Amino acid sequence: MRSLQVRRVRRLCAFAVVSTSGAGALSGCMYAEDCSLERMCLVPPKSPCEVLEPSVGPVMDECGVFVSASAGGDGPRTGTRLDPFASLQQAIVEAQARGLRHVYACGEAFEEEVTLISGVHLWGGRRCDDGDWSYGWSFDGSNHPTTIAPPLGIPLRVVGDDGATSVVFGVRVVAADASASDGKSSIAVILSPGAKLKVVSSEVQAGNGTDGEAGEDAPSVRAKDGVLGNDGADACTADFATGALPVVTMCDDGTESIGGYGGDGGIDVGGDGASGQPEPAENPEGNGFGGTGADVERCGEGSAGVDGADAGRAAGAVGAGQLSIDGWIGVRGEDGKRGGVGQGGGGGGGSKGRGDMIACRAGRPQGGAAGASGGSGGCGGRGGKGGGYGGASIGIVALQGSALTLEATQVAASSGGRGGVGGTGQPGGGGSFGGYGGKPPPGVGDMWPACPGGKGGDGGRGGDAGGGLGGPSYGVASVAAHVSFGPDAPLRPGTAGDGGPAGNASPDDPVGRGEKGLSLPYVQFDAPDPGPPR
Repeated sequence: MRSLQVRRVRRLCAFAVVSTSGAGALSGCMYAEDCSLERMCLVPPKSPCEVLEPSVGPVMDECGVFVSASAGGDGPRTGTRLDPFASLQQAIVEAQARGLRHVYACGEAFEEEVTLISGVHLWGGRRCDDGDWSYGWSFDGSNHPTTIAPPLGIPLRVVGDDGATSVVFGVRVVAADASASDGKSSIAVILSPGAKLKVVSSEVQAGNGTDGEAGEDAPSVRAKDGVLGNDGADACTADFATGALPVVTMCDDGTESIGGYGGDGGIDVGGDGASGQPEPAENPEGNGFGGTGADVERCGEGSAGVDGADAGRAAGAVGAGQLSIDGWIGVRGEDGKRGGVGQGGGGGGGSKGRGDMIACRAGRPQGGAAGASGGSGGCGGRGGKGGGYGGASIGIVALQGSALTLEATQVAASSGGRGGVGGTGQPGGGGSFGGYGGKPPPGVGDMWPACPGGKGGDGGRGGDAGGGLGGPSYGVASVAAHVSFGPDAPLRPGTAGDGGPAGNASPDDPVGRGEKGLSLPYVQFDAPDPGPPR
């Protein structure tokens, strides 16, 4: 009975060897001298092409696509061990097109941006000089990894949302300083939404972020000045002389300053001048009021308009910024606000043609002199532009729905850039004088003249802008992603950048300074607000 059972097991073993050899796989019976266990023979081990840990021995051509940065020649290549591709990106695209899951890369430097497609694995650190493409680190230590280090851009992106996980093994990913698309940040790896990546026995290194740009200064020449008021008509030129028309300053932001009308010249009483505009909401001192017309007393002058308010210093940048497919976007300093427009001066009061004084000669018009209009105020100065944010240094960015696993891998960031200084504001325009009141005709010196208009107020100075946000330094930054790493995967941030100062601020003045960036091994950003439902 025992001999019959053994013969039955051996027949099953032979069947297992035949059934698996045609697929290029290795049967379990080929490794076992004693094939007495039926389960051992009927379940052969996985093909080496399907194992997610690299063997130290030679690799078969059938397992994947091969790539060497030192591959020579200009003609088309097949991607085999003896005829490898010269570009990592080409090898990855070809592997997917051929339905293969593995790309084997020599332990060399590749100066190119690489996009890894989910489900395709990148095995780096291979020994290529002997032709067997065995794993180099087992012989040489960690001195010959495959290095991805382009001079610009994001060295490694992982894309795809089909649920397949890519493995990167024996690879060193190095981002150049300020190489991200914003020209400021340095980010080594970005996982697109839904992508899944496992990084093993590798190294990720981000470079330095650069300092944020200074905010643009507003023009140093003062803003538009006001307009001189119009003179009033002389006495004895009309029975009722119309007061001088107002003058207007049109500012480039659409605001206006208007000098007040002059008071009319009458026979027995003069008209009041009009107030200058824009009149302040609270005006206890009577700025820009029109002068009173002559009656029992002489006319009154228009009063000067109030100066426009100077804009205060704007706020410095605050917040964490946000993650995107392009990396990290920081926060600029607040722009300086425009200074207030100056109020126009009040119109001068009109005079009268007769009374306790010498009147106009008989046969001539009898109206008194008309009052002058007030001068218009100056425009407010423009504000400076906020300082730019300092560039970030981030090892890995994992976006919404992505999954990242780190094993025996160091992720390091460098220094974030300083925030940029805020721009300076523009001086306001000067207010102009009011016109002269009308005069008596020559030879009639005792007749009362009309009154001048008031001066327009000066425009307020534009505000100095706030400083930009300091660049952060993160090992890993994620937003709504699953991240897993253990003690064998240290995350080492660098030094975060200081916030930029406000325009015209002294180095130790905190008002308007941007926030300092953060330095953290791992940070989770808030998920973006989806907005109201449609």
